Amino acid sequence: SSGINAEYGSVTALTFHPVTTHLVSGSKDCTVKVFDFTKANVKKAVKCLEEGAAIRSIAFHSTGDYMLMAMDHPIIRLYDYETLKCFVSSNNHAQHSLPVLAICWNTDCTMYASSSMDGSIKLWDGVSSRCVKTFSDAHAGADVTSVQFSRNGKYVLSSGKDSVVRLWEVTSGNVLNEYVGVTQQNHRTGAMFNHTEDLIIAPDEKGMAVGCWDARTAEPHPQLVTGHNNVIRTVAHSPTMPAFMSCSDDFRARFWYYRGI
Repeated sequence: SSGINAEYGSVTALTFHPVTTHLVSGSKDCTVKVFDFTKANVKKAVKCLEEGAAIRSIAFHSTGDYMLMAMDHPIIRLYDYETLKCFVSSNNHAQHSLPVLAICWNTDCTMYASSSMDGSIKLWDGVSSRCVKTFSDAHAGADVTSVQFSRNGKYVLSSGKDSVVRLWEVTSGNVLNEYVGVTQQNHRTGAMFNHTEDLIIAPDEKGMAVGCWDARTAEPHPQLVTGHNNVIRTVAHSPTMPAFMSCSDDFRARFWYYRGI
């Protein structure tokens, strides 16, 4: 293992490139840095991009050719990863009205989703970057802190600072399920599917635990007691096995493996 300490502000976004051996980080210092984790000098960035606002979220196209970026700004950036040339939607009126908090592609990258402090979720054409649908007031006017597509692209999972996790149908824009029982009011903690998409998990700020629900029925399972002694900022579930990571303000990351809940 090797530590990378090359940012001058808190690291707020981190993702692996889907094809190369690159790790890409975004920071509150408004920079995006690319590290090759196979190199001996891994701590030295091989690419650096300076933006005009703090970075919130980074998402790669499945080919690795393009990189979406959300920051403390209403307009989403799409970058050519090789040239770092920037593209934005030509329709300014379709953009968010407040900073974008999260962004993600669907599985085949024909569409991407964004969520914002303006309380909305927007769906965008993956080729033209044209906004094709807006879910306004998605979380009762609260910040929408995370979005994730289901594998088949038919549904979007979102969380907000109203402490409700919602499952949306993409075609109709209807809410299919609401998952309640955790507190998410102060931090951008998020929610996500497990590897089979049978379960939904989300951190609970108040109990410093992880909430869990049946994805289809919204029936809650007992919360997972994590042992963290401060707020859990994020969870990341494995795409292939019953395991996830929890990361907390207690300066600890914990790895969890479960056989059933």
